[in-house]
This record gives sequence, structure tokens and C-alpha cells, in this order.
Amino acid sequence: MSRPDAPTRHARLTGRLSFAIWSIPALLSTLETVVFARQAGHPIPVWRAFVSEAPQWYAWAAFTPAILRLAERFPLGRREKRGNFLVHAGASLAASLIAAAADAFVGALVRPSSRSLAASASSWFIGQLPATTLAYFAVVIIGHALASQARLREREQQALELETQLRDAQLATLRMQFQPHFLFNALNAVMGLVRDQRGDDAIRALALLGDVFRVAMSADGRHETTLAEELDFLTRYLEIERMRFGDRLAVAIHIPPELSRARVPRFILQPFVENALKHGILRERAGNSVTIAASRVDATLRLSVRDDGRGLTAPAIAGLGIANARSRLERMYGSSASVLVANAESGPGVAVDIVIPWMPPAAAPG
Repeated sequence: MSRPDAPTRHARLTGRLSFAIWSIPALLSTLETVVFARQAGHPIPVWRAFVSEAPQWYAWAAFTPAILRLAERFPLGRREKRGNFLVHAGASLAASLIAAAADAFVGALVRPSSRSLAASASSWFIGQLPATTLAYFAVVIIGHALASQARLREREQQALELETQLRDAQLATLRMQFQPHFLFNALNAVMGLVRDQRGDDAIRALALLGDVFRVAMSADGRHETTLAEELDFLTRYLEIERMRFGDRLAVAIHIPPELSRARVPRFILQPFVENALKHGILRERAGNSVTIAASRVDATLRLSVRDDGRGLTAPAIAGLGIANARSRLERMYGSSASVLVANAESGPGVAVDIVIPWMPPAAAPG
């Protein structure tokens, strides 16, 4: 369903609002008339002063919605045609004439005089023309400013919605990338365990596989989780891989307990661990290790994944998983987050350092 644009909604809302706004000068003019009349020794009732002063102001209250619609239809600006200005000039004169007629008519009722209605209206029109012209174009300018602000809010809301949709799409893409080949590898591992007549291990692997996919499929749209939940998912994933490769894969996790409730993006570590297994460790016949660690440094949370495999290769650097992770972090945290993938400073292998803003830990469940 299409939404009306912001300026149109704004114009529809100005009827009662303009009446309330123009009541302020109407009441002030009434008060001024009462005070001056008393000072001159000719006091008048408040109601009579109000009836005398209010019509011209409430005429502008009635004009305001129409003026705003004209301002939308014939905007004033450097790029607009001169004809738009002529439209507003004519509308300003028409509004002044109507206000003058209304004032003359009400004046004839509450302040009878020998002057004709035409003479009274003409006198008011000429005397008040500068003020009424200023009032008209003030309404145009204020309406333009409010409409621009409304359009800006509308664009910001649309941008926020698009960004949310993009994050959801990225998370879905990450899941789709993660599941097929991992499922293929995991099933191969189960088949190998069955061939080796390791039935208990095969059942355990299938249970772990079910847990991994349950977590992956039940992310319920949340983009963040706790570090403890992320590590629980990653531990199950790695346990399946260890069933495939046995002693060739050693895993070490160094996470201080006080960081277990820290908030981190979902599935942020898995692509880098997978990359270490695929491009580094699993190509070596000798045993290798993966180390996962976390630390808090001032207002940042730092996550690291290190392996002692073969080191960086071009496909590893340009992998889809790493590109998705970088893109997600940029969308979620902007320039406050970073990912550095480089060869380890000492010894073989790759070091991945992820920096995200530190946020208050998530509340413990239940």
C-alpha cells in the first residue's frame, strides 16, 4: 500500500493546528485593545474587543491550509518559474481583500459608523497591505520549511527500512552460504564414521549436526547474540569437524568469563574459522590448531581467530564469507568496526582480528 507523501499529510493536519496558532495573535490583539481602551478612558467589554479584533486573524487561520497547498503546487525557489511567484502575489492580494471585507463586515456590526462597507474595507486593505503580504509569505516560507523537514524524516525512515532489509538479506545470505557445503562435509564425516563402524560417534555427529542447524535456522531475525551463545554454536560446529579430522585438528578457546554476555553479531566467527580449516589447517597432514580469543580494550571488544596452517592465499582473502562479514560489520557499526586478516606475525598461519564497539552485556535469560 502506497503511503501519501509527507507534505500532503502535513497539509491535511494544518486545519485545527492553524486555528490554534492564529488564536494567539487574536487573543493578544484583544488584550491590547482592552488595555488601550481603558487607558483612554473608554473601556469596552472583552467580548466586544475580541469580536472586533479576531476576524482578521481567523481569516488567516482559514487561509493557511489553502496557502500551504498552493505552496506545494507552486513552490518558490531558484529553479522555479516566475509564474509561481505571480500566483502567490495574486493569492496574497486576494487573501488581503477577503480579510479586509471580513473586518469591515464585523466592524459594521460591533462598531457602527456612517462609512460604507466598501470604504471601510478599502481603508483596511490599504493600511494593512504590507502586514498581510508579510503574513502570507511567512506562511509560505514556514510551510516550505515544515514540508522539507517532513520529507527529510520520510527519507530517513525509508533509508532505515532499506538498511534493515539489507541486513536481513545479508544474514539470510550468510545462512545459505554456510549450510549447503557444511551439510555436505558433515554428512561425509558421518558416512566415514559409519564405514569405520563407529556407530556411537556417528550418532553423536548427527545430534550435533541437528543442534547446529537448529541454531542456524532459528535466528529469528536477530542480528546480535551473546558471545557465549556464539561460542556454543561454534563449539558444536568444530566438534563435528574434529570428528572428521580427529587429531589433525586442535581447538583452544580463551574467553574471560566476564565477556560471556557481551553482544556480538550472529555467526561472526564461523566464516573465519571455516576459512582457517578450508585454506590452512585441512591441507596439512600434520596436526594443526585453531585458537579463538576475546578481550575488551577500552570501548571495544576484540575477537581473534588464529591458526598455524599454511598462511594466506588469494582465494582466502577474497572469500565470500569474509566479504559478507566485513559488509555486515560496516552496516551494523559503521567505521567503529574493523576486520584485519593477515599472516601471523610469528610463525605460520593466519591471524584474524575483529574489532566492534563494546556494548552493555545482554541480560541473562529468565
